[in-house]
Amino acid sequence: MSSLETVADPTPAADEVIIKVGAATTWGTDLKVWRRGGHAKMLKPPTLFGHEAAGEIVAVGSQVLGWQVGVRVVANNSAQCMKWVFCQGQEYSLCPHLTWNNGTFAEYLKITAQIVKHNLLPLPEDLPNVLASMTEPLAWVLQGVARSKVKRVNTEQLHYSELRILGVFHKKPL
Repeated sequence: MSSLETVADPTPAADEVIIKVGAATTWGTDLKVWRRGGHAKMLKPPTLFGHEAAGEIVAVGSQVLGWQVGVRVVANNSAQCMKWVFCQGQEYSLCPHLTWNNGTFAEYLKITAQIVKHNLLPLPEDLPNVLASMTEPLAWVLQGVARSKVKRVNTEQLHYSELRILGVFHKKPL
């Protein structure tokens, strides 16, 4: 049986920041965790779900440089260690020491040091949080298109869900 509960607001360690979540997304990973009862590397219920978020920095750890309260950001869902051979080859998703950003379905979210260092990005003023929260999924779409070396796409051969996600990212915001 699932339930909602109140959790304490996070406080940042010296190398972390806290954001007030403006928008958060859920994708297939959250559904898999819910159905399977966990993810070997990411999380195990009961836990907060969601792992992509955009919002505003509300607290900055004492050793964090380059970020300040009030800056709107997108916090991507993981960060690599930059020490492993895969990281050095820019195959970040293969890093065996990925740091995960989970729990975006909360009012406030602690952004860990590795994500602050590698995958916390400032947002332009005119980009809505709801679109910014899809930065990481969009990056996967664009990386897949780039790696495919496809020059022209026959949309009749694409799966409906692939068309839908590509369509979301090509549609102008209302």
